[in-house]
Formats: sequence, C-alpha cells, structure tokens
Amino acid sequence: MARVAFLQDVMVEYMGIMCMSAVLKQAGHEVEVFIDSRTNTSRFIKQVADFQPDVIGFSILTPSIDWALSLAPQLKEHTDAVVVMGNVHVMMCPEVIEKSGVDIVCLGEGEHPMLELCATLDAGTSYSDIAGFWVKTPDGINKNPAREDLVDMEAAPFIDRQLYNKYYFFRKSPYLRVMAGRGCPFRCSYCSNPVMTDHYGGAKTYLRKRSPQRAVEEIAQTIREHPHRVKFIHFIDEVFWVKNEWLREFLPLYKQHIGLPFFANFRFGAITEDDIRLLADAGAAAMFLATETADEEQRRKLMNKPVKNEQIIEIAGWMHKYDVKFGVSAFFGLPGDTVQDHVDRLAFFRKVQPKYLWTTFFQPYPGLALTQHPEIQKYMPKEKAFSVTLHHDMYLDLPDRNRLVNMNKVYHLMMQHPTLEAPLLWLTKFNVPYLFDFLFLLHFIPGAFWWERISWQQWIVHLWIMAINPILRKRQPLQSTGRPFLPKNRPPRDQKVGV
Repeated sequence: MARVAFLQDVMVEYMGIMCMSAVLKQAGHEVEVFIDSRTNTSRFIKQVADFQPDVIGFSILTPSIDWALSLAPQLKEHTDAVVVMGNVHVMMCPEVIEKSGVDIVCLGEGEHPMLELCATLDAGTSYSDIAGFWVKTPDGINKNPAREDLVDMEAAPFIDRQLYNKYYFFRKSPYLRVMAGRGCPFRCSYCSNPVMTDHYGGAKTYLRKRSPQRAVEEIAQTIREHPHRVKFIHFIDEVFWVKNEWLREFLPLYKQHIGLPFFANFRFGAITEDDIRLLADAGAAAMFLATETADEEQRRKLMNKPVKNEQIIEIAGWMHKYDVKFGVSAFFGLPGDTVQDHVDRLAFFRKVQPKYLWTTFFQPYPGLALTQHPEIQKYMPKEKAFSVTLHHDMYLDLPDRNRLVNMNKVYHLMMQHPTLEAPLLWLTKFNVPYLFDFLFLLHFIPGAFWWERISWQQWIVHLWIMAINPILRKRQPLQSTGRPFLPKNRPPRDQKVGV
C-alpha cells in the first residue's frame, strides 16, 4: 500500500488533511503528517525521507506557498515521492504546476483523486489522466477535467484527528476542532468562498452539511478517541449552519449527546431570539460575528456583505440577554480608511459590547474579488510576500500606514477602555513597534485563552513558534515540535510507473 506524507508549516489541524487521511487509511494506505518548524530544513527533509513516502502532499494557503516551493525540489532530491499541491491557493493559481519539484496540482477536493493516485502507484500504472489533477508529464502538462463527484458528506468517514496526536501540542489539547460541513452561502468580496463556490459548480452542489445525527456521531467519536480530556469544541465551519432547520435539529442532539461548551462562526440572515436561546441552552460559550467594519456602506458596497448595523446590534442584544459571549471583527488596511474613520467607528463597537474585538489587515490574495478593485490595485506593492500573521503588517502601501498599523494593535483596548482612547491614539503617532506589540499581547493572550481555550502548554508552543523561532532560525537549529516520528522498517518499493 502507498505511504503518504502531508506537510505543513502552521501549527493547526488541517481539516482537509484529516479528511483525506481518513479516506486513505480506510483503503489501507499509510499516512503521516509532518509540521515544519522552519528552523532546520535538512533535519525536516530527513524526517520526511525516513518515512519513505510514495506521495508528498502540500495543502497550501497563500502565505505558505514560498515555503512549499522552496522545499519541493529538495524533497525530490531525497525521495522518490510524487509531490502534490492543493488547497485554495493552488485552485486560484494552478500555474504552480510549472514550478520545480511539483508533479501534480489538485484543483478540487482531494479525497477521491488522492485515493486514485495511491491506487495507481500500488498498481504501477500511470496517474497522468486522473480527473481533478493537472499532471506534469514528459510531453507537457496534462490538464485533466474537474471531477464530477464531490464528497458525499453522509458517506464520508469521520476525520482522522489521531493523525496529529504524535505532536504534544495536539495530543494534550483540551479542545477539539470539528467541522459539520463545507462551503459558505455568502459572496463577500474579501473571501475565497465565492471563488470556491463557483469552482465547484455553484452553491447547490458545493454547500453541504452532515445530517445533524451524523455530525453528532462524528464529534462523539472524535472525543472518545482523543487521549486527553476534552473540555471544549471548536466548530471551524465558515458558517455554523446554512439552514435554520438544520440548526434547530442539531442543537438538541448536541446537548443530549455531547453537552460540551462550544465556539462557532455565526451566520447572519433570518434568525430569531429563540434561536439564540437554543444556542445558549446547547452550550454556545462563544460565537464569532464577522462584522468586518462599523461602516455599513463600506460593508455593503466594498465588501459585498449586506448586513445592517441595526441587525448586528439586535443580535448582540439577544446574545447578552442569554449570556452567549461573542467576538466581532474589524478590517484595517482598506483604501479610503483614515485614522479618524476608525476612531469614529469605536462608538458602534462599544454599543455592540463584544467580549473581544478581533482586528486584522486585509491581504489581497490572488483570485479575490476585492483584490481586483481599482483602489486596491492602486496601492499594491511589488513583489511582497504575504504574511501568516495578519496583526502585525499592512500589505497595501496606504497613506498613514505606520499609524494604522499601530492603531490596529491597540484597537481592542481603545474600544474596551474609553479612558485609554485619547492617550493610545496619541501614541500611534510614534514609531515604537515593540511597545505596540506588548500592548497587543496584553489583550491578545486573554483573548486567545477565551477564544481557543488553549492550555498554558499550548500557549508556550504558540509563543515559541511566533516569537522565538523567527529569531532562532538564523542562529541555531531547534528540535521540532512534538516527538519525532519513527518509521517502520520496510523494503524499498519497486520502481513506480509515473506518466
């Protein structure tokens, strides 16, 4: 059977990898995940090579593409593996197939084509004609058609969460990430979901949820298999529910069979006070309301998100009434925004009274509708890499850039403590990044504990990865996060027939 190594450089469970692993293991293939701390490339390549993979898979979001493209050719030198890249960035930029070290790009859901790839490797036959793949061949790039069969959410095996348990960070996690479905019904201009929806043939085919019963069964099994006591469930669905009927059936089942507090992304639209009460009764300890801005016109026109401020205020009132804590979001780094605009918007956020105000900079990833906006293009820098951490850098070269970067880091404090608004606003005039990083951590650390429900041990790992690793990468190698994977001894595979 084939051996598949999934690689990533972010300390988070990738839902797509867990879904593909479940399908591949069900067919008898071996799967491992390797997380690169990016401190010692040679050591990481050796860890992957020692596994003797037949397939190496990269699940790529835009901030990770440079890492993956630099690693792929080196992995080809040390293994005989077929290198496959997929996920959102690859779907938007399939020309990645032309890069050195990349054999295949997956332009859709990975479960079925990856399963077919492993079967062809076992059989020693060609994989050049697998639907859903673009394949590099000696005669050029074979651009196969998209697959007609999307994953059946009811028939699909439950996620392979145990795949990540070799890493202490995940093995000892008191919370679990789960997903009840795929897709989002909205077409916000700053998000990749509209592109994904159109790519898969429209909302009617792409939007899918497991049935309430099946979703609860998956959560229950994931909890049973977790080696640590689970205290919190984190739904990572873009929106927790699509249809209200699904939500109203799911919540009583969740309360009866799971009963743990949970976090989820709120869905704007037709919703009643009774639905908020049901959420609270089922254990909704935290919800996220993607408000994005306090400027209703900006939200509707620039962001293509037709949600009114009065609706947000009404929903917030219901959540306060039933003691459902929630966070809201605010974009920085959009064209036309000034420091004074963000000061004026504080009144709205204070009226909403969120538990946490999440601020982030818009990053104009390839393929997004908002990226093509003339005002965005006007301020696009040349040849600038995208950042994984969205708090600390503004991608666009906008006027008053440095002051907006400073303000972004203290915006929550300004909202939560009105008496600090004036002195913090005055401080934003000065170039003291370490001070603003410190002020940011004052509210971000408590926010992370509330939001993610991470343990202290997990926070230390996060701090190590985000703050210490970037310094040590240039100075000394570090031991990788988690215990090393020790492969089973096995004889070399026969030469595979590729294309």
